[in-house]
Amino acid sequence: MKKSLIIAEVGLNHNGDFDLAARSVIAAAKSGADAVKFQNFITEDFQTDKLLAYTYSSQGKEITESFFDLCKRNEFKREWIKPLFNLCKEYGVEFISTPTSESGVDDLKEIGCKYIKNGSDYLTHTPLIKYMASSGMELILSTGMADEEDIDIARNICNEMKSKFKLLHCTSNYPTSPIHTNLLRMTALRDKYNIDIGFSDHTESYQAAVQAIALGASVIEKHFTISHDLPGPDHRFSVTPDELSEYVLQIRKAEQRMGAKNFSSVESEDTKSNNRIGVVASRDLEKNTILNKSDFTFKKPIGTIKPNDISKFIGLKLNKKINKYSPLNISDFFEV
Repeated sequence: MKKSLIIAEVGLNHNGDFDLAARSVIAAAKSGADAVKFQNFITEDFQTDKLLAYTYSSQGKEITESFFDLCKRNEFKREWIKPLFNLCKEYGVEFISTPTSESGVDDLKEIGCKYIKNGSDYLTHTPLIKYMASSGMELILSTGMADEEDIDIARNICNEMKSKFKLLHCTSNYPTSPIHTNLLRMTALRDKYNIDIGFSDHTESYQAAVQAIALGASVIEKHFTISHDLPGPDHRFSVTPDELSEYVLQIRKAEQRMGAKNFSSVESEDTKSNNRIGVVASRDLEKNTILNKSDFTFKKPIGTIKPNDISKFIGLKLNKKINKYSPLNISDFFEV
């Protein structure tokens, strides 16, 4: 099975600090992630009401503050893009980001990003999706909070622009409870749109991601932090480096367990020559014996004749002596 793309979503967890952002890239790469994602948003693109309050849990306390101030404090600086892109390249991971403006798309295109991510909250921003689709980067579209019509519109834009894209199932609850994870929605996306699908995982363990792999996910995204103890809204439900290492390990094991969609036995079944029932002589058989039904029985080990093929050899003449209970082989007959 082809390996899925595992994205460590740093998001706001750099806390507005370039050094923390850089350390997050390195830690995510060392923990086995394939990509590190940021959000190069401009707060004013989506929020202007400075009085709108936002409440979240951080460092064991409930915090209420201006949503505008929270976002502004955690903006991803434009001057960070190139050095963090280069750092990702140095550590062998993809740099991905979620912009909220056309200029943000341009910034990512300019440095040569392979992927660009659109958040669930922006799935209905069709002008921006169209601009993303024209960029030449492959789109990864989260579908949290979206209905079928919303997804249809986004899909149609990508198709019209001949843009490569993937759809991620997402439940926009942080964290997401098992009853609301709804992984079969991901397969509904695949079945309807005939497109690569994935899972933006907001649950609290790796089990949902493992199930998503079994259901065909080619992308898994998980929020990532250096430490649960850092201040901010997302650190508490994000995975730490040690947790991400285990998360990646369990996904890779799940991929290995999937194997290949065919009827072949696996290489490790090398004992089948001794463990499968074969055709053996029921008595000592002399050379030139013409084989009949009383001359053989079915026991281990197997030779080169399977029990279900023995009818082809009844009536044929042996070219050698066969001892009792020795396997019968194709080469033991004058003609086949």
